[in-house]
Amino acid sequence: MLNPPIPYEHPRFYFRDGNVIFKVEDTLYRVHRYFFDRDSVIFSSMFTLPPGAGQRPEGETPESPILLEGVKKLDFDRFLTILYPSNFLTRDTHSAIEWTSVLSLATRWDFVSLRTLAITKLAALTSSISPAERIAIARAYDIQEWLAPAFFTLCTRAEALTLAEGRCLGLDDSIRVGQVRQAIRYASNLNRHPDSIADFVQEMFALPVNTT
Repeated sequence: MLNPPIPYEHPRFYFRDGNVIFKVEDTLYRVHRYFFDRDSVIFSSMFTLPPGAGQRPEGETPESPILLEGVKKLDFDRFLTILYPSNFLTRDTHSAIEWTSVLSLATRWDFVSLRTLAITKLAALTSSISPAERIAIARAYDIQEWLAPAFFTLCTRAEALTLAEGRCLGLDDSIRVGQVRQAIRYASNLNRHPDSIADFVQEMFALPVNTT
């Protein structure tokens, strides 16, 4: 029987003055509890849990780290680059994929300000995120305000859905996009007025009404 791999210290995010140790996959991270305690209700509550009788709290020693199950090292690295930028003038996180990693963990752990930051950064990267990808991200992380514009684009553009977009959207949304496109394909339908089409899209996809 093979022994489990010995965890190793992360080359960047294992700070000697850190006061909480996390384990992600086979890697130990020693960081500062302050950020997690201040910005996440989930971690703040976790840190208040009393240890078992005669035991030290988890996360104080490398032998007893806090295990972050279901988290990938790459995603946690990207998340920590926001808390610990290598340069205050520029960020280490640039691409939509990287900011989606940040959004995923910020949402999972209820880091409200980091979630807002990630959504703002992703919204600025619209040109690099297809409408189908925006819908998938919005569905996964409850960004309701992204849905209507992205569905409107897919339903009114000249090109049909690609296979990749269909897989990204899923069966139900793909069928509804096709139904809307079929309904508005002739100039007489809904008078082709953008407001009428937008209302139809909102109804077909059961989207919340924008009151702003």
